[in-house]
Amino acid sequence: MSISTAMFLTEAELAARIGVKSEILKGALLALDKEGFPVPDPLFGNRRYWPACKAFLDRRYGLAAPNSSSPGLDGEENWA
Repeated sequence: MSISTAMFLTEAELAARIGVKSEILKGALLALDKEGFPVPDPLFGNRRYWPACKAFLDRRYGLAAPNSSSPGLDGEENWA
C-alpha cells in the first residue's frame, strides 16, 4: 500500500503527507495535540487516522466549519 492511499499513518508518513520534515512535525504535534489533533490509535499500530488529521487541519485553516460534522450542511431548509 502506498502512502497516498494509506488511511492510518505513522508520524513519519504523516509528515511526508503534510509536506514537512519529521522533526518539524514532532515539534508541532506538542502544540497540535493540545488543540485536539487526532491521537494515535492503538488498534492500528499507534498510527493516526489521516482523514481526521486532514479534517482537523482544514478546520484550523478555515476551510471547514469549526464544529462541522457534515461539511456543506448549514441547517434545515424552510421551503414553505
